[in-house]
Amino acid sequence: MRITCTLLALALASSLPAAELTTLDGKKLTGEIVSITGSDLTFKPAAGGEEKLLVTTIAAITTGQAAKGVESGKKHTVVELTDGSVFRCQSITVKGKMLEMKLMGASPRTVTVLLRDDEGGAVFSINREAGDLKLEQDFRNILRNRRKAYDVWVKKDKSKTEDTKEFLDPVEGTFGDGDDAAEPPTIKFTISGAGESTALRMPVVVGMVLNQKVKVAAPAVCKVIDTDANEIIAQAVAKTPKGYTINTVSGAKIDLDEKQVSKFDFAAGSVKYLSDLEPAALDESGTDPEHYQKDKNLDRQPIQLVSDPTTGRAETYPKGITLKAKTVISYDLKGAYKTFRALAGVDADKQNEAPSQVKVTIDDGMQVIWSGVIKKGEKAKDVNVAVQNVDRLRITVESDGSVTDLGNQVSLANARVVK
Repeated sequence: MRITCTLLALALASSLPAAELTTLDGKKLTGEIVSITGSDLTFKPAAGGEEKLLVTTIAAITTGQAAKGVESGKKHTVVELTDGSVFRCQSITVKGKMLEMKLMGASPRTVTVLLRDDEGGAVFSINREAGDLKLEQDFRNILRNRRKAYDVWVKKDKSKTEDTKEFLDPVEGTFGDGDDAAEPPTIKFTISGAGESTALRMPVVVGMVLNQKVKVAAPAVCKVIDTDANEIIAQAVAKTPKGYTINTVSGAKIDLDEKQVSKFDFAAGSVKYLSDLEPAALDESGTDPEHYQKDKNLDRQPIQLVSDPTTGRAETYPKGITLKAKTVISYDLKGAYKTFRALAGVDADKQNEAPSQVKVTIDDGMQVIWSGVIKKGEKAKDVNVAVQNVDRLRITVESDGSVTDLGNQVSLANARVVK
């Protein structure tokens, strides 16, 4: 399924609730979207006039009610597309080369995407055991450890011990077409090394991971989040009489009613958080080294940084990395980003009683871009540096003024690179 880049055009009727726009540097506007053409967005603030902004400078625009996720513990199916789009489903049906998804929500919708054809497909994985914490962890382990040369049929088994706990078991091979007319419905699967395919009964297919052919994709413009917490990675969005038509990066087309849209997240196309990237190099040494943490402090708790030293007030941050001295961590940027931003401070968790003072140095392999001393109890420092044309960003954390590295650490909250 080939989708060519189209004009991204949005218009909101005056009867809709006011949209709330937030830029990456913290500026906030309330009003309505007039249009988005290419990389330009025109916004009409409630105070009057119009403002033009680059979409790469916008964090998000909230246009409707907050997304409501699936009730905790409720069994459902999660489908992830190759571009990262995520759908939460009541049920799925494989019809030949297509996947039909009946979505969760107060008003169930049916969305159909390409499972696979000779040129590839839109679907990356299907987990029909979402909602079960233990089996969800099993599924994540299968994704992490799979060999990328094969598809994976995920089946559910029971342990032979007395507790007979359920677990997910991967089988490598290749998926074919589905037959929804069979009773029960089936899908073809050829086990790795076997000569002939077999028709698997869909009730025993509790999960699928597809090794799709790599296709050149259009860049993501934004992530569209609907009111049922489905996440759609869009390369183009067009206004329709009823709402929006969204062309995903993976080639699927999704229609949404205006009232079903919760947020346009533009940061999804222009921002990368370091905690979502894998380091190109990592050296953890020093006294009693500890592995760095993503989106947590070293005790695996949410990151908290001091915002007001006089009162001891601290803010909690959902994203970031925490590094102990001495750590040297590098990320490949390949010259694709313009700015690196973060708040640097020592985590304010009350359980963290050890004093800490570290020197943080950020360089591009040839020259220092930023350096500073971070002390426990001080207000977090705003790091905002240019990284244009930087191929590799290196962050070094080392103890400052102490013989050992014990207790010395830094959290880089909301650490991110921006295009």
